[in-house]
Order: sequence, then structure tokens, then C-alpha cells
Amino acid sequence: MACEERPLKVFLLGATDTGKTTLAAFLAGMAVGAGLKVAVVDADVGQSEIGPPGSVGVGFADGPVERLRDIRPSFACFVGSNSPELLSFTTIAAVKTAVDRAAAASPDVIIIDTTGLVWGRTARFLKNAKIELLRPTHLVALQRDLEVEHLLRPWETLASPGLRVLRLPVSPRAVEKGRRDRRAYRERAFRQYLASAAPREFDLERTALFRTTYLTGRPMGESQVRLLADDLRCKVVHAEWLPDGVFIVARGYFELEGIERIKEREGVSEVFLTKVDRFENLLVGLLDRERELLGVGSLAGIDWRRRRATIWTPLDEEALERVAGIEFGILKVMPNGQEGGKIHPNDI
Repeated sequence: MACEERPLKVFLLGATDTGKTTLAAFLAGMAVGAGLKVAVVDADVGQSEIGPPGSVGVGFADGPVERLRDIRPSFACFVGSNSPELLSFTTIAAVKTAVDRAAAASPDVIIIDTTGLVWGRTARFLKNAKIELLRPTHLVALQRDLEVEHLLRPWETLASPGLRVLRLPVSPRAVEKGRRDRRAYRERAFRQYLASAAPREFDLERTALFRTTYLTGRPMGESQVRLLADDLRCKVVHAEWLPDGVFIVARGYFELEGIERIKEREGVSEVFLTKVDRFENLLVGLLDRERELLGVGSLAGIDWRRRRATIWTPLDEEALERVAGIEFGILKVMPNGQEGGKIHPNDI
């Protein structure tokens, strides 16, 4: 690893179950053994080992490394899902922030572990955008056949100064796990993280909210909310004016024709209508005033009248006092760690 440029940035590529995480741990251990200062960015949000589940974690190896989970996390960026799909820009921003944070500590080597998403348009956009932003010195690809060549060729053809492309065969010890096994791994990680969680209440009017429309407009009065409920033929628990329309949170089924009635009466072109259950059991990130991730939790629900949220989280009292923001994810996770599907980012 003798090279004038520091830090070396080693970007790992490979499909699911090709051994990227094992390789990341091996490289980290080798570099530490050579007397180098090593940072690892765990960007595999679906099978993360450094930092809270559903986040991009940063850790510094300071001793022997057998597994990435042996590395103590020092920083994490919240993503809020078990996959970068639907959250490409959020994931890219999180990885860039994590690598910048790692680089600020002046390591000799930064190892970047990534997800197994390598096929399709999302994979092409995601991986190429990360490489473009991170400017790695090494692209290390694990592949059984040619599954990541479409990602390697543009960078290899371009012959970017300082970029080396390395291809490695997948170890015969690498075990291909099924979707059920990967889900079981994720749920076990969530269950362990939330094992000591307790329900905590947060005043949403005094807390910064990210990645949601809720409480970003001007709340409507009770009489206006009743009119909306009559239009939709359902219970409306919250509504607010937005610069580009009306945001409504409804409970139960509603009449689609009511949306047109609302547009006509209120003179708006857009009605953003969502349902209460979209906000229930969502994975959320709890942030301090510098927007650093303190931990994650499961949103039990919102008291719409009092504008307070109940979140299951293992954060201690000292950390809870520092919570200044809540970032909404798209993955539903029960307090027992069980996953419950995803919502679309535009749903809330």
C-alpha cells in the first residue's frame, strides 16, 4: 500500500453474497497490521455492521479485525431503509458525508463497503454517482462472472489518473443467502438494537422534521378540517396550507371525488393526501443540533391534536436531551425488529 496519495480510497463492488464485507474486514485488518490508520465506511444499509441499522456508519480500526462489527462506530448518517432503492439521492449524500467525515480524521486508508445492488438503472446511477463524488483510488470488484463489468468499463476506459481497477474472483466459501435469510439477518439486527428501547414522546412543534411534508405549512382550523372531512367522507386528523396546495392526513377510506371538490372550493391545483398508517412503525433517525445521528427508533404513531410523536428508541436520557431533529425513513420496523414493508418517500 505504499503510495504518495493519502488517503487511499478503496471502493468495493460486487453483487449480493460475494464476500464484500468479509473482504472489507480482511483489508482493514491487513492495513492495521501494516501500521496504517484505517477508516471503514459501511454503506451496506441492508446488512450494516457498523452503526445503527438503516444507516451508513463510519468506524476506525484500531486492532485486529475479524468482522466489520468488531469496529466501534464513531459516526453514522441516517438513510431509513434496507435498500438504496427509492432513496438514491439520500444514500449518495449519506455516503459522501460519511467519507468526508472519515477523511477529516486523516486516515491512511478509507475502505468503502457497498450494497449488492449492481443491476438495473438504479444500480448504474447509484454506483456511478458514488464513484464520481468519492473519487476512489481503487475500485475492487468481486464477481462470479461479468456481473459488474458494466460498472467497471467506463472508469477503466476513461483511465482516470490515480484510479486502479482490480478484479477478484468470488471465494468458494462465499455462501449465497436467500431473500428470507437476508431479511432474518436484518430483523435480528433491528431486534438487538431495539432490545432496550422504550417509548419516548417528542414535541413535534419544537423539533425539526426532515423528509416529510407534515408541519411545513400553515395548519388549518377545526372548521376547515371538518369541511375537508365532509368532502372526502372520512375522518381527517390533520390538514395544512402549503405554498403549492393542501396537505391532508386522513384515517380510513376516502372518496377520490372529494379531492376534486377540495381543489374547486379552495382554489388549489394540488391536494397532497396521505393516511395515518403511513406514519406508523416508520424507522426514524434522531438528530442533534448539528444534524448528527444520535440513534434510530420506531415511530409508534403521532398524536395529531397535540402534535406529539411516540418513538421506541434505546437512547439514554443524556442522548434524548440532545434530540433536536427527526428524520423520517421509508422502512416500517416494529419495536420487536420485524420489518413491515416500505412506504414511498412522497407518501408523507
